[in-house]
Amino acid sequence: MFENSHKISRRGFLGQLATMGIFFLIGSLPKAALANVPTVSLDGRKLNGNEFEVTVNVFHKGNSRFHYIDQVVLYADGEEAKVWKYAWNKRPESENFSVTAKLRVTQKTVFSAMANCNLHGKNKEEGRLEVSP
Repeated sequence: MFENSHKISRRGFLGQLATMGIFFLIGSLPKAALANVPTVSLDGRKLNGNEFEVTVNVFHKGNSRFHYIDQVVLYADGEEAKVWKYAWNKRPESENFSVTAKLRVTQKTVFSAMANCNLHGKNKEEGRLEVSP
């Protein structure tokens, strides 16, 4: 009576094996593969005369040789004002970091920024900072 009760069909076995394989694969994904796109915020302060210091704060999950921020761009009225480039062997110091630029402003200017993750793309919101001389 119990002799055949432990037998499983070949099809059933392969189905169970495939299901276990999928769960194993998902569970073994590195933390970086489950990360997000970066976000940015901007801070600024007036220095002497028409000079301003603008800081781009970048927030991102993941900073390894395979997953990192590869570029940060600061824009002034939609035009590139400063670009920081990174590579797998020259990454930002941590997941969350800041970069700063000193810029001369002669009229009311709107700054925005973009950070790009090498795996997940650029941030959705560019941040915004408006300054006047």
